[in-house]
Amino acid sequence: MDSAANALRYWERKQEIVANNLANVSTDGYKSQRVFATLIDGMKPAAVTSSDLATGNLKQTGNPMDVAIDGPGFFVVRTPNGERYTRGGSLRLDDKHHLVDIEGRPLIGTKKNEPLTLTDGPVEIAPNGDVKQNGVIVDHLKMDVAPKGVELTREGEALWVPPQTRQPQSDATRNVKQGWMEESNVNSMGALVDMVAVQRAYASVQKAVIEMDRTNETATTQLAKPL
Repeated sequence: MDSAANALRYWERKQEIVANNLANVSTDGYKSQRVFATLIDGMKPAAVTSSDLATGNLKQTGNPMDVAIDGPGFFVVRTPNGERYTRGGSLRLDDKHHLVDIEGRPLIGTKKNEPLTLTDGPVEIAPNGDVKQNGVIVDHLKMDVAPKGVELTREGEALWVPPQTRQPQSDATRNVKQGWMEESNVNSMGALVDMVAVQRAYASVQKAVIEMDRTNETATTQLAKPL
């Protein structure tokens, strides 16, 4: 019964993740989450989540303030909780002329490791992360990659916490595309299939719990009766 209860909690957690993936199928830059089962004490299943960092489909918008990363890597933004990773999206200039993401978090430049500050005029962003204005390089986008074998901690829907051992991304491996947006990497059909499979598995375990409960009731109310 204890193992069955843990199985129900596992399937409930998996359904939450699958439902959240489906809800973000149209969210630009969203990275789907996956759920794996691990055994506790050799027999109790528990849910472990990880992020699928595969690049989503890129769509051309023609808007110079839209950026996408084609391949691995993250932009680095500043938040009240410290620096965080993001895959970018729609950028704009705030009232301090900082280059910020759609949520107002400033992108960090490499010159002073401070928010990237611009003036008035068209903005050009090169594939290697150079930010130009009026033909002059103003700063260089700070970008990191996830070290191999390290699972990044997710924060909300679009941010990740940098690991203790950070790995700056070299210019040669960068591919920043201005005027493009990265779509969600959620496979909607696959997520729907997962949802159906989760519901069936949950119902199966739930049925087993009901049967075990009936067996326990029989054992306590019938078998224990004196002759």
